[in-house]
Amino acid sequence: IVSCFLITVGQIKTPEKRIKLYINLKELGFKPSIVISSHSYVSKHSKIGEGTIIMHGATINAGAQIGSNCIINSHALIEHDAIIESHCHISTGAVINGDAYIGTGTFIGSQAMIREGLKIPDYSVIRGGTALFKI
Repeated sequence: IVSCFLITVGQIKTPEKRIKLYINLKELGFKPSIVISSHSYVSKHSKIGEGTIIMHGATINAGAQIGSNCIINSHALIEHDAIIESHCHISTGAVINGDAYIGTGTFIGSQAMIREGLKIPDYSVIRGGTALFKI
Protein backbone atom coordinates (compact mmCIF):
# COMPACT_ATOMS: atom_id res chain seq x y z
CA ILE A 1 0.00 0.00 0.00
CA VAL A 2 1.36 3.39 -1.01
CA SER A 3 0.89 6.04 1.65
CA CYS A 4 3.24 8.84 0.56
CA PHE A 5 3.40 11.23 -2.36
CA LEU A 6 5.58 13.78 -4.11
CA ILE A 7 4.31 16.27 -6.68
CA THR A 8 6.84 16.69 -9.47
CA VAL A 9 4.73 18.73 -11.87
CA GLY A 10 6.30 22.16 -12.26
CA GLN A 11 4.39 25.42 -12.28
CA ILE A 12 1.89 25.70 -15.14
CA LYS A 13 1.15 29.46 -15.37
CA THR A 14 0.19 29.54 -11.67
CA PRO A 15 0.92 27.23 -8.72
CA GLU A 16 -2.79 26.64 -8.06
CA LYS A 17 -2.94 23.12 -9.56
CA ARG A 18 0.10 22.01 -7.53
CA ILE A 19 -1.36 23.51 -4.35
CA LYS A 20 -4.80 21.91 -4.87
CA LEU A 21 -3.27 18.51 -5.60
CA TYR A 22 -1.07 18.80 -2.50
CA ILE A 23 -4.02 19.72 -0.26
CA ASN A 24 -6.29 17.02 -1.74
CA LEU A 25 -3.72 14.26 -1.24
CA LYS A 26 -3.07 15.34 2.36
CA GLU A 27 -6.82 15.38 3.06
CA LEU A 28 -7.00 11.80 1.75
CA GLY A 29 -4.43 10.80 4.37
CA PHE A 30 -1.32 10.56 2.22
CA LYS A 31 1.98 11.80 3.66
CA PRO A 32 4.18 14.12 1.60
CA SER A 33 7.70 12.76 1.08
CA ILE A 34 10.91 14.74 0.96
CA VAL A 35 13.27 13.72 -1.85
CA ILE A 36 16.83 15.01 -1.90
CA SER A 37 19.17 14.01 -4.71
CA SER A 38 22.35 12.33 -3.54
CA HIS A 39 24.09 14.67 -6.00
CA SER A 40 22.92 17.83 -4.22
CA TYR A 41 24.27 19.53 -1.11
CA VAL A 42 21.88 20.28 1.76
CA SER A 43 23.39 21.75 4.93
CA LYS A 44 22.46 19.95 8.13
CA HIS A 45 21.71 23.46 9.44
CA SER A 46 18.92 24.07 6.89
CA LYS A 47 15.24 23.12 7.09
CA ILE A 48 13.34 21.35 4.30
CA GLY A 49 9.53 21.17 4.38
CA GLU A 50 7.42 18.11 3.61
CA GLY A 51 6.71 17.29 -0.01
CA THR A 52 9.76 19.18 -1.28
CA ILE A 53 12.14 17.85 -3.92
CA ILE A 54 15.78 18.94 -4.17
CA MET A 55 17.20 18.06 -7.59
CA HIS A 56 20.66 17.05 -8.83
CA GLY A 57 23.35 19.65 -8.24
CA ALA A 58 21.25 21.99 -6.08
CA THR A 59 22.87 23.61 -3.05
CA ILE A 60 21.00 24.55 0.14
CA ASN A 61 23.32 26.36 2.55
CA ALA A 62 23.24 26.80 6.34
CA GLY A 63 20.23 28.53 7.84
CA ALA A 64 18.16 28.31 4.65
CA GLN A 65 14.51 27.34 5.11
CA ILE A 66 12.49 25.69 2.35
CA GLY A 67 8.72 25.35 2.81
CA SER A 68 6.43 22.47 1.86
CA ASN A 69 5.66 21.29 -1.69
CA CYS A 70 8.59 23.11 -3.29
CA ILE A 71 10.73 22.18 -6.27
CA ILE A 72 14.36 23.23 -6.02
CA ASN A 73 15.54 22.35 -9.50
CA SER A 74 18.93 21.25 -10.82
CA HIS A 75 21.89 23.46 -9.93
CA ALA A 76 19.80 26.04 -8.05
CA LEU A 77 21.65 27.78 -5.22
CA ILE A 78 19.83 28.75 -2.02
CA GLU A 79 22.25 30.73 0.12
CA HIS A 80 22.55 31.13 3.88
CA ASP A 81 19.45 32.21 5.82
CA ALA A 82 17.25 32.55 2.72
CA ILE A 83 13.59 31.69 3.21
CA ILE A 84 11.59 29.97 0.47
CA GLU A 85 7.93 29.74 1.48
CA SER A 86 5.69 26.79 0.51
CA HIS A 87 4.58 25.87 -3.03
CA CYS A 88 7.51 27.60 -4.77
CA HIS A 89 9.36 26.43 -7.87
CA ILE A 90 13.00 27.53 -8.07
CA SER A 91 14.17 26.69 -11.59
CA THR A 92 17.46 25.40 -12.95
CA GLY A 93 20.51 27.42 -12.06
CA ALA A 94 18.59 30.12 -10.16
CA VAL A 95 20.48 31.89 -7.36
CA ILE A 96 18.72 33.02 -4.19
CA ASN A 97 21.28 34.99 -2.18
CA GLY A 98 21.58 35.19 1.60
CA ASP A 99 18.70 36.52 3.70
CA ALA A 100 16.40 36.75 0.65
CA TYR A 101 12.71 35.97 1.16
CA ILE A 102 10.65 34.22 -1.52
CA GLY A 103 6.89 34.40 -0.89
CA THR A 104 4.41 31.52 -1.14
CA GLY A 105 3.69 30.12 -4.61
CA THR A 106 6.46 32.06 -6.35
CA PHE A 107 8.14 30.88 -9.54
CA ILE A 108 11.80 31.82 -10.07
CA GLY A 109 12.92 31.15 -13.66
CA SER A 110 16.12 29.50 -14.84
CA GLN A 111 19.32 31.45 -14.19
CA ALA A 112 17.48 34.23 -12.31
CA MET A 113 19.39 35.93 -9.49
CA ILE A 114 17.77 37.39 -6.38
CA ARG A 115 19.96 39.84 -4.43
CA GLU A 116 20.71 39.27 -0.75
CA GLY A 117 18.01 40.51 1.61
CA LEU A 118 15.43 41.08 -1.16
CA LYS A 119 11.80 40.18 -0.38
CA ILE A 120 9.75 38.71 -3.25
CA PRO A 121 5.95 38.88 -2.68
CA ASP A 122 3.65 35.83 -2.72
CA TYR A 123 2.70 34.38 -6.12
CA SER A 124 5.34 36.33 -8.04
CA VAL A 125 6.78 35.15 -11.35
CA ILE A 126 10.41 36.05 -11.97
CA ARG A 127 11.43 35.37 -15.56
CA GLY A 128 14.49 33.33 -16.41
CA GLY A 129 17.75 35.25 -16.64
CA THR A 130 16.45 38.18 -14.56
CA ALA A 131 18.73 39.77 -11.98
CA LEU A 132 16.71 41.46 -9.23
CA PHE A 133 18.47 44.00 -7.06
CA LYS A 134 15.36 45.79 -5.75
CA ILE A 135 11.57 45.68 -6.06
